[in-house]
Amino acid sequence: MVGPELGEGPRPHILAALDALSVQRRLGVSLAAVDETGARLSDGTELVADTVVWTAGMLASPLAAQIPAGRDRLGRLEVDDCLPVVSVPGVYAAGDTAAATAPDGYPVMQSCQHAMPRGKFAGHNVAADLLGVPPAPFDPNPYVTCLDLGSAGAVYSTGRERTVELVEQEAKNLKRTINAEWIYPPLDDAEEILAKADHVSTFPTDRIARR
Repeated sequence: MVGPELGEGPRPHILAALDALSVQRRLGVSLAAVDETGARLSDGTELVADTVVWTAGMLASPLAAQIPAGRDRLGRLEVDDCLPVVSVPGVYAAGDTAAATAPDGYPVMQSCQHAMPRGKFAGHNVAADLLGVPPAPFDPNPYVTCLDLGSAGAVYSTGRERTVELVEQEAKNLKRTINAEWIYPPLDDAEEILAKADHVSTFPTDRIARR
């Protein structure tokens, strides 16, 4: 299945983008071997090629392996609702090293839209732990996904049901704004830095809504 973690809403737009880019799909098989003639798949298919590029997804930072705790298949550390590492007192996991779930129990993906709020919540809860005040359970706001589709544009969805809000160039413009502006902290402005670090909100939702 293409984009299994992205849900039913974005999938037709992803498939359309792959078609527009002339990307052939071979589902249910894996790479078996690569040699000077090309690649061989697990179903025996031979793909003759001068160049083979293999992308195999993402993994958590190798630093996570130094923590004596449970990990998911991506190497992310098991955490509870407030992001402390399970069974390792005093250690919190942030960003893409945390195998966090949304409040409905749905695992969140490795992407800036979810790693950034995980970092904010982890930082907030470390400070709360030190100060002896109640921590905040992880709950990304807004819960969004914005997937770049290369020259075919992008697809932007909201909510855990992955409702598609923007596609193609509109979504691409939003993705560029996220990548070039919103994911970077402000410089030399203490008040603005603290405001950006607030775990209550990750992205400027009012600006998204006006698009």
